[in-house]
Amino acid sequence: MRKDSFIRADLHLHSTASDGALTPRELVQRVANAGLRHMALTDHETMGGLMEAETTAKQAGINFIPGVEINTAGRDHVHVLLYFVDNSMTELTTLLDNMRRERDARCGKIIDKLNELGIHITLDDLDLPEGTVCGRPHIANALMKRGYVSTTQEAFDRFLDVDQPAYVPRTRYETADIIRLARSIGAVPILAHPGLIRNKELVTEAAIQNLIEAGLMGIEAYHAMHDDETCAYWDQLTRRLGLIVTGGSDYHKDGDNHGAIGSEIPRWQRMDADVMDLVAIRKGREN
Repeated sequence: MRKDSFIRADLHLHSTASDGALTPRELVQRVANAGLRHMALTDHETMGGLMEAETTAKQAGINFIPGVEINTAGRDHVHVLLYFVDNSMTELTTLLDNMRRERDARCGKIIDKLNELGIHITLDDLDLPEGTVCGRPHIANALMKRGYVSTTQEAFDRFLDVDQPAYVPRTRYETADIIRLARSIGAVPILAHPGLIRNKELVTEAAIQNLIEAGLMGIEAYHAMHDDETCAYWDQLTRRLGLIVTGGSDYHKDGDNHGAIGSEIPRWQRMDADVMDLVAIRKGREN
């Protein structure tokens, strides 16, 4: 356990702009109530919630880092967090617009496959808030509400996960290409939850070195679904490679298999210095 922190940060959070349960405003209010001082909103492949979150964070006295989480490497699901993004980054907004169209089309194809399996749901069953990017978690929730499964995890295990009967592959974006794009527009690319990457060939030290050559700046060593041993391994390797250590709960909603807001604070031993290193990058570019 770590001593109490002045910083108190959670750098991986989701809102209703993607597949979270709370609106950006509600999420920031929850973060404030939890006593956090720094937060990053990192919705899946959308910046739609950033303006509302940033405005609310400013009112609450929270240091806000605008972010986005991008899924790369196709079926291998390598996620990259981009920090300090904004809508003036036209190359990024174009990419995210394309990804949104692909996500919407993919959701339709998944529903078609489910219908062929005798599971009758429609897009209307997803109850997507206006502006929300469609994703598999929304379909999982619909399956649970309609009584086809007992939990969203069961929906993934039986139908939606890789190699399951309703799985539809995503367009493949190479991890190194997304990292290069991030660096070219002034964003900070961080490899998210490496302990969850299924293809272990993609997280060898040699593979990480290749990503560093592309411009990788940090690794999310602390994540709610990393055990203590995994956190320690990635903390040590990240520091040895001269990268920034980050951490976050990956909060989506209460009671799911992600973390609670601020879940990584107790075991992120050098959180204050690490967060300040991250913030210093932005300040350095502004000066």
